[in-house]
Amino acid sequence: MKWVSVTDGQQVDAEIVEGLSQMLDETNELVKEFRSARDRFENGVQELEIILKVSRAESGRENHIGPSDEVAGVMVGDMDDTKGTRDIILHSHKKGLERITDIHPKLMSLQYPLLFPHGGDGFHKDIPFGKVDNVTQKQREMISMKEFYSYKLQVRTNEGITPRLGGRLYQQYIVDAFSTIEQARLWWFRKHQTTLRSDLYSSIKKSVSVGSSECSNIGKGFILPSGFVGSRSYMQQNFQDALAVCRVIGHPDIFLTMTTNPLWDEINEMMKLIPHCSPQNSPDVIARVFRLKLDQLIEEIKQKKFFGTCLGVMYVVEFQKRGLPHVHMLIWLDAASKQNLKSNVDNFVSAEIPDEKVDPAGYAAVKAFMMHGPCGKEYPKSPCMKQHKCTRHFPKKFCQATTFDQSGFPIYKRQQTNITVKKGKADLDNQWVVPYNRDLLVKFQCHINVEICAHARSLKYLFKYCLKRHDRATVEIRGKKRSSNLLNEIEQPEDEIQSFFDGRYICGCEAAYRIFGFNIHYRSLAVQRLSFHLEGDKTCTFRSNEPLQKVAAREGIRLSQLEAFFELNSTDNNARQYLYDEIPQHYVWNDTDRIWTVRKRGKKIGRLSYTHHSSGELWFFTPTLDKSSWSDLLPMLAHC
Repeated sequence: MKWVSVTDGQQVDAEIVEGLSQMLDETNELVKEFRSARDRFENGVQELEIILKVSRAESGRENHIGPSDEVAGVMVGDMDDTKGTRDIILHSHKKGLERITDIHPKLMSLQYPLLFPHGGDGFHKDIPFGKVDNVTQKQREMISMKEFYSYKLQVRTNEGITPRLGGRLYQQYIVDAFSTIEQARLWWFRKHQTTLRSDLYSSIKKSVSVGSSECSNIGKGFILPSGFVGSRSYMQQNFQDALAVCRVIGHPDIFLTMTTNPLWDEINEMMKLIPHCSPQNSPDVIARVFRLKLDQLIEEIKQKKFFGTCLGVMYVVEFQKRGLPHVHMLIWLDAASKQNLKSNVDNFVSAEIPDEKVDPAGYAAVKAFMMHGPCGKEYPKSPCMKQHKCTRHFPKKFCQATTFDQSGFPIYKRQQTNITVKKGKADLDNQWVVPYNRDLLVKFQCHINVEICAHARSLKYLFKYCLKRHDRATVEIRGKKRSSNLLNEIEQPEDEIQSFFDGRYICGCEAAYRIFGFNIHYRSLAVQRLSFHLEGDKTCTFRSNEPLQKVAAREGIRLSQLEAFFELNSTDNNARQYLYDEIPQHYVWNDTDRIWTVRKRGKKIGRLSYTHHSSGELWFFTPTLDKSSWSDLLPMLAHC
């Protein structure tokens, strides 16, 4: 019997491959094109290998590598400079080599013939919306690419599950689908917004005065706005919004982290509907169950008041190279709940192993999800080890009572008891326990780390940690070394192909999570962003092909939020009793007419506000002088 070796050391029966080839010949009209391409390049293809490197990215953040058995994609470069196009080439008998777009109907059938053995059409721009009951109006006539793949990833009992039986190939299909969606979004912004430029109004007037009429060389261009998820401005503005929340209601009280458990009962029940599939190869199921668990956790905290009366919640979902989604969450409590939390820390957070005889459920949960390590000198290959030290500062010291250090970080009670947990060959005690809440841990059956934030010094660190950008990877691409000559025992030289790329790392769970449209950032409190600038230095946005005189005339009468605030004070005596950052609580900004209108009474006000300089630097100011003229504002700016 003939066997074919593959890269991971396993072997494939050649008869199975021949059977698949025969089946595809009979059912798939595209297979002949694949085979001709294989025959064309069988002897001329350069074998390459891709290696993930442990290195520090341009941003300064280290690209970690952990043990993982997942399929992931690396989008080379940054989103701000990605072209948003893919280089896909086909060879036809009539036209020869030709490029096709990433929205070609046959793209996925050509890329994954085993998942789509009939070679049917995939997404294209002319797929109409289906008829939906009780829906009279539609925003669009055709569905989007995200809606198409979100539909395709659903499990339906009356449809086949052939793509899901692909295992790791199905993971690659999901990652490929999301990367196509993301690149299409980048292409749209590049296509529609590369002509946009921004500059100060005073600079525009100066250019007009010297006789310039072209906008193409005025100001600076931009591509990705803050509305694009994951862009620099998106993360930066969310960071500033979080600081604005703290400015009004104080620093957060609880920092919580929850990580997916791939063996959740809901996931196992779902696997019964899709036989021969494993949770590892079903990232879409993991993403959906994680979202449900996250919503349950938010309900426990907000509606059921698990920690007390909750004033606000903010969380960020991220996906690291181990493939499982996890959430970083900040929780704000009211004054009474703050005091109760600080006075009874041990009732909310524990860092000890429960007694198995007294609390068997708690002991089993801590043993399964909340034990760190083992690491240290005896385990130098542990993922947390760096320079012979644990990056998580384990093992912790024993402590008889919970205290707080000078920086406000809690030191939880860890008594020296005889209760241990067996993990591998090591017996771990309370020094290796990650702080947790017993009731949440037992209920959700996953890793849930709960920390108390008792000091404002840790504030910026928490928000920077929660709002860091997408996970990245540094990869090395080099020519694969040829096999040695056993007769001469002379090894062939390595190919001179070696390149390094730093790009965004996309795993299957993140791809599925984003395809379903789940938010990666959530904040329960709304924030009104207010413009702030000197007289004549408001930021103006215009197209590069517009006449400069027309831009100057339009922006001269188009009021900014701050200018409209001064205009409001000149006409509305009631507005003079409010500071600029208090205006959104009593007035609503009308972006079309560029005016402030009175907020309707009886409507719940759930808005906070902050001001920022046009350069992007954050400014908080509280004017105490008359707020009706620019002359009163200038001394305050000088003081800042």
